[in-house]
Amino acid sequence: MQVEQRRLRDDLVIRGAVREDAHAIARILKEGADDGLVSRVDEVDPGAVSRQIEFARAMSNSLYVVAAVPVPEDDEVIGLLLLEGQPLMRLHDVARLTMAVAREHRNKGIGRAMMRYALEVADRSGQIRKIELLTRANNATAVHLYSSLGFAEEGRLRARLRLDDGSYLDDVCMARFKPEPSAG
Repeated sequence: MQVEQRRLRDDLVIRGAVREDAHAIARILKEGADDGLVSRVDEVDPGAVSRQIEFARAMSNSLYVVAAVPVPEDDEVIGLLLLEGQPLMRLHDVARLTMAVAREHRNKGIGRAMMRYALEVADRSGQIRKIELLTRANNATAVHLYSSLGFAEEGRLRARLRLDDGSYLDDVCMARFKPEPSAG
């Protein structure tokens, strides 16, 4: 999908992810792992992130963007959003959403800004009809954000994630369909 840099404020831009962002993205994903939101810390690999960026850039139905603070030498990446389009033709108009924001920048509207940008690009592209995501059942902030942007719960994956203490956590399956054009 076509990605254009968008300045949201003097101190924040959303732009396409590039391979050089892989280490910063891996750092944010590792923070999420520390919080129990995603993979374990030792499962996050900057090399795999770099390959994922290149794959998304090559696919017409995928989008990988970062939220960054512009600084003179290089941008400081503080958030990421991946819409990963499916390669099978029967699922080509379905994308899986992954999003994370650096811990110190959470609850400041960055996730919402990335989501609005990605939904706008996806809807305009004509490539994506449905966006799916999984979020932890105990992540009320995420569920609220996604619901406010038109996502609805489609189901739950019971006891999907095993926590370090041996207990289990559900994942909530949510999805958003591209809005139909209004008549008239």
